[in-house]
Amino acid sequence: MPWFVVDDNADTHPKMIAAGNAALGLWLKAGAYASRHLTDGIVPGTVAKMYSNGSKTQIAKLVTAGLWHVAGHDCSHPKCLQPAPGDYAIHDYLIYNPSRRDVLVKRERAAEKKRKQRAAQDAQGNRGEYDDDPHGNREGFAEDSPANPSRNSDGAAGHGDTSPGDGSGTRARGNPSPPRPSHEGGAGRESTAGSRGRAALSPIPADWEPSDDDVQAAQLARTDAGREQLNAVQIAAVTRKFRQRMLDDQVQAAAWGGRWQQWAENERTEPAGPGGNVVPLPVMSKSQQQLAGLDRLRERMNGGQSG
Repeated sequence: MPWFVVDDNADTHPKMIAAGNAALGLWLKAGAYASRHLTDGIVPGTVAKMYSNGSKTQIAKLVTAGLWHVAGHDCSHPKCLQPAPGDYAIHDYLIYNPSRRDVLVKRERAAEKKRKQRAAQDAQGNRGEYDDDPHGNREGFAEDSPANPSRNSDGAAGHGDTSPGDGSGTRARGNPSPPRPSHEGGAGRESTAGSRGRAALSPIPADWEPSDDDVQAAQLARTDAGREQLNAVQIAAVTRKFRQRMLDDQVQAAAWGGRWQQWAENERTEPAGPGGNVVPLPVMSKSQQQLAGLDRLRERMNGGQSG
């Protein structure tokens, strides 16, 4: 997957110092989001609010420091896109990070190379050489490494000493649709050719837990769908039920985040009076019911002997 690039001089950049540590945490998380979903540096307003816990203070600090732009900004750098109203653009994101188009082209190029290699192996009757290589590139693309831009550019947020963003000039315009994490079954979040489709399949680990990104994506999807957020207890209950169903159904997959997100997004909460909401208890499997019955019988027999 692509990387969100941070210059090694970012800690001393005037913009970074002016924004403060709390705002920089928001900047970093939003940058990772933009890199993961290939938004060309556009941060949806809903994502910015979610990462800042609904506070506008840190967002305002990033905009004031010039690390983020709002709709209608006058930054003169041609690679600073214009976000839609309510969204934000990371200043000079495309200077140090690959564009969506470049990433997709590299992925397709790598996937095509992989297909040719597999075809050659099929012709020789020895396809396993590529499938069993533990050091192979199972992601399906080999060129999505961090960009290596010139350090002579001063316009990128956190890179260099000054920013040309205060002047007027030609503005590059773009309004990409904010992406949503996909919820396809089990193979991960990317659907491009050669991405994860050939990864090894395996049952879900008994101690599997969703990542922070999985939880945030599910909560965002619930918000967009008009559903209330899940609290920590509800998330734990959803995860237990999800693991048990995957084990009971003997499902095998390369990754579980996408499947769990869909479960959490669609999970229904039921009112429990003034105390809030509850998640229904997971249904016990047949073996669990048998063990519970034996425990109850043992308790009755012990009680009768003591009487």
